[in-house]
Amino acid sequence: MIKIFDTTLRDGSQSSDVSFSIKDKLGIVRALDDFGVDFVELGWPAANAKEMETFLQAAALNLRTKIVAFGATRKKGIRAEQDANLRAIIESKAKVACIFGKSWMQHVEKQLRMNKEENLAAIYNSIMFLKKNKLKVFYDAEHFFDGFKDNKDFSLACLEKAALAGAKCLVLCDTNGGTLPDEFDNILSEVKLFLKIKKITTELGVHIHNDSGFAVANTIKAVDFGISHLQVTVNGFGERAGNADLCQIVPVLVLKKGIHLPRIRLHELTKLSNLVYTLANIKPNNHQPFVGKNAFSHKGGIHVDALMKGASYEHITPEAVGNKRKIILSDLSGKANIIQVIKKFGYQVSKDDSRVGEMLKKVEKLDRKGYDIRELSAEEFLLAEEFFGNRGIFFKIETWKILSEQRNGEFSECILRGKVNNEQADVVASVHGGPVDAVFHALKKLIGPHYKNIECVVLTNYKVMIAQDNGAESSVRVYIEFKNGSDEWGTVGVSTNILEASLEAIEKGFTYFLLKHYLSNSNIYKYP
Repeated sequence: MIKIFDTTLRDGSQSSDVSFSIKDKLGIVRALDDFGVDFVELGWPAANAKEMETFLQAAALNLRTKIVAFGATRKKGIRAEQDANLRAIIESKAKVACIFGKSWMQHVEKQLRMNKEENLAAIYNSIMFLKKNKLKVFYDAEHFFDGFKDNKDFSLACLEKAALAGAKCLVLCDTNGGTLPDEFDNILSEVKLFLKIKKITTELGVHIHNDSGFAVANTIKAVDFGISHLQVTVNGFGERAGNADLCQIVPVLVLKKGIHLPRIRLHELTKLSNLVYTLANIKPNNHQPFVGKNAFSHKGGIHVDALMKGASYEHITPEAVGNKRKIILSDLSGKANIIQVIKKFGYQVSKDDSRVGEMLKKVEKLDRKGYDIRELSAEEFLLAEEFFGNRGIFFKIETWKILSEQRNGEFSECILRGKVNNEQADVVASVHGGPVDAVFHALKKLIGPHYKNIECVVLTNYKVMIAQDNGAESSVRVYIEFKNGSDEWGTVGVSTNILEASLEAIEKGFTYFLLKHYLSNSNIYKYP
């Protein structure tokens, strides 16, 4: 049976432009568990305190997905039980370890300063030590394909030694991503023959980088060789050119090759992709297969005409992967999408309703400005309530001023004037912290006297990225997450002024909370 091993939070986070907080990692772990992957490589627990804390918090989650701790074979000249990296794997409380060892003599001699026998002993000792501590161990044969081309006897000996030590899976790594498909096929054939001759039945896996653009193709090809353990990352994140993309490999296996992956919830794929882009603070690739915004977009007149008449220009249905069809230069598809969104919030209308067209225009305007509100339920809810809800506004900000300076440390102040339930109010909030913190507390101070529950809302995540790149006039997209008890939501603000964008996102975050808690309250006013 094929097993999906996700390494977004370890290898994917080694992308030069990716940095996940502990909260980000735990959110992605839960999403991967919900999607149905078999293993999540959470990180390298020996790297720093933050990595270890992530493991300890993840251990408390109720997951079906197995958490994996990453590390290296023991260092030269010490016993495995003395190696801090291996001991950290045990302390992480993970039940599965994935350790890498060198399988290319160039790296053994030049990087590790070991000879062949020392390297083989390090592989064997490290796996045995982890197994004695009741961990299941996967062995990543780093640089396997380059090592095989240089000295195949040594690379194969590394696999044999790992198997003898009791590794549950031997993972062939194309660490440089330079192996071409024909080379890949030939090497896999020789590996399979070697294992057969040696009577080694250990499971095989692959971990392919994308430096030559073949990570997805080679990973899928591996399945034809009976390889059942596939290491991937969401959106292909990874060092240099990235890794094999889960968002391409999983739908190809399920929809194209007819392989049953019992836990996988394929209709959640686009949602997973968007979440990882959001938390990585990276703009989505609109042209990404299966999950990209343009993956099922149609602009050409012949294509659109065929679709309208029931013929297809799509290799799968967009809904199979949780995506949507988009017809350019026609509002028919747009209106259908609006109706689907508002239906989630209990509104039943037809595409002829003028409000559908009005909401569509606003969505398109937000999209042009760089809001990118896909899969953000709070943003969808606010739009649905704006156009279809019979409500007023809880509060209105009329003027604002934000100051930030160094005054025996960081000091910030926010001055707001506005109305709450039609009552004028002026507030000042001062904090020993940044300007966003000051805005957050000023809004609470403004709203709190009328809606006490607002005090329970906390700001849990803050991310900024370029929305429209216009040099010094560029606009920024601020994404903020909030929490109240077990409820979590995120909202977006866009402006050429980062403080204004932050204020917009916080204002919307509070409005969402108030609507959810006080929607039936009659003391809500409409402001001119």
